[in-house]
Amino acid sequence: MSRVTVLAAALALLAAPASAEKIYGADRCVSDKLRAAATACDAVLGAWARFERDGDEDRLDEALGKVRGKLARAWSRAERRVARELDCSETTAASDAVATELEDAAEAYATAVNEGLDLGDPADAACGRALLEAGRDACEELLRATGLHVRQKGKDRLRLRLASQEAAALAEFHEAAQAATAACGTAATPPGLAGVLDALVEDLVYATTVSPAVDDQGFTPIDPDEVVSYLGRELRPICSRDTPYVFFAKRGSVNKLVVYYQGGGACWNYLTCNLPTYKVEADPLDDDPDDASSGFADLSDPLNPFRDWNVVFVPYCTGDIHWGDSAVDYTSGGQTLHIEHRGAVNARVVEKWARDHFVLPEQVFVTGSSAGAYGAIGNAPWHMEFAWPSSEFAVLGDAGNGVITQDFLVNDLQNWGLEKNIPDWIPALAGRDLASLSIVDAYVESARFYPQNRFATLTTAYDGNFGGQTGFYNIMLNGGNPAAALSWWDASCQWNEAMRAQNLETFMRSPQNFRYYIGTGSRHTFWGWPGVYDDTTGGVPTLVDWVEEMLVGGPGWVNVECADCGTTFPSDPKPPALPDPPFDASGNIVCAPVE
Repeated sequence: MSRVTVLAAALALLAAPASAEKIYGADRCVSDKLRAAATACDAVLGAWARFERDGDEDRLDEALGKVRGKLARAWSRAERRVARELDCSETTAASDAVATELEDAAEAYATAVNEGLDLGDPADAACGRALLEAGRDACEELLRATGLHVRQKGKDRLRLRLASQEAAALAEFHEAAQAATAACGTAATPPGLAGVLDALVEDLVYATTVSPAVDDQGFTPIDPDEVVSYLGRELRPICSRDTPYVFFAKRGSVNKLVVYYQGGGACWNYLTCNLPTYKVEADPLDDDPDDASSGFADLSDPLNPFRDWNVVFVPYCTGDIHWGDSAVDYTSGGQTLHIEHRGAVNARVVEKWARDHFVLPEQVFVTGSSAGAYGAIGNAPWHMEFAWPSSEFAVLGDAGNGVITQDFLVNDLQNWGLEKNIPDWIPALAGRDLASLSIVDAYVESARFYPQNRFATLTTAYDGNFGGQTGFYNIMLNGGNPAAALSWWDASCQWNEAMRAQNLETFMRSPQNFRYYIGTGSRHTFWGWPGVYDDTTGGVPTLVDWVEEMLVGGPGWVNVECADCGTTFPSDPKPPALPDPPFDASGNIVCAPVE
């Protein structure tokens, strides 16, 4: 990102509203614990500095024991302060674990310092003490700066203040370490010791911001409370037929987070909600992400860029593309069907849990497939504004381009209660009538309001099948008749034209941080497709390369559109009998040129 872009982002964010006046419980608790860890690091390295002078192991052990006791008491105080809001003992590692990690790291630092020194020589001992004192000061300042940032991350969204404080602490350390190493024969170098310190601080930040209560061997189903208090609301997580809601989480080994929104159709009237047009339940067995075995969904694949990330998996069961906040009684022929369109409510419940267990991720990748693609763009602004305002975000909607008819927007989409969860802190979206908004507006205005983050859509050129994008579009083109999904290919060319126009419009209105990727064929969704790692059909880059460029904002993150986009794979959806226009006898798609 250029300096001009960073400056523009900083100026835009100065006008952003404060996420909350009261410090959020998990943030307060973690901030308090990090500051306690800072004090502990100062004390532990200080004890090692004294050991350089007197070599008294009993005194060293006594000092370390006192640090453990003080750290345990600080942990308890931090947890008691927020006990009404959350169980913060579940948010961070226990004080004993943090103390052990700190002691081991401090000993490693002291060992590095003492390499080449003769502690029986007063000059060498003084040199060792100076290096330990320098590390002591830097460790305390670095951890204290992070603790303060956690408390005020909504006011330092680009982490510029944090970076400045870290740079000042490291500069002071380098100056002191350079002076000390110049006066003695230690084999340690200032950069090498800084690396040990960086690892120490990074490990302690991970231990206090990534919950060890989350299993790192597989996905754990999470059953939320019946009522969850969050952002001033009492939220009741539920599926459309009033069955319980469940979601999943898995801990990784790096401080980065994937939030994935599951797909599964939609419903908007008595007929569609009574047919299998959408996924009606969240099931701890059927929805288990551990069952995924291909594409980006397979976290065991060494090529997967998300293999080491923390992951929160948001199941879908509300028929409202994760946007709904409404209870509707649909009627037909004297029959009534009660549907809880509470997708946005469930998303907020999951967000709170994730916010309490992954407090300060370096990066958040929000994505979803099909209906989940809308969940990604619809809920990402909430994640950016409230949960992780200083984290770097990338938002990718897979197979959810939002090509709909105006009739569907005006007459059917209204049933979901979407207007209750429009991110109205974004000025361009505040007070807007739902009928005047489009998916283009959602991407454009989010991208403009959060210029430091990146947004993208992903689709095949003719996304098909009765559950694919052309299937739902054909229903809309045929007066809402679900049977039209069975001849989904009738809408393939019209959908493709509208999709391409929307992508281009979105890019033209937000060229700095929006891109699109259009692959060949009629497959619906990419996320779990094995071809994400090697397919280049139609001259496209591999999707994994493109996504990796998106994650870093690299030069390879460009708009991608296939050549010969109608070329299909054997597994792609096709009409039952060929040819059936626009599918030719070979199963490829041929649309008339657009005039």
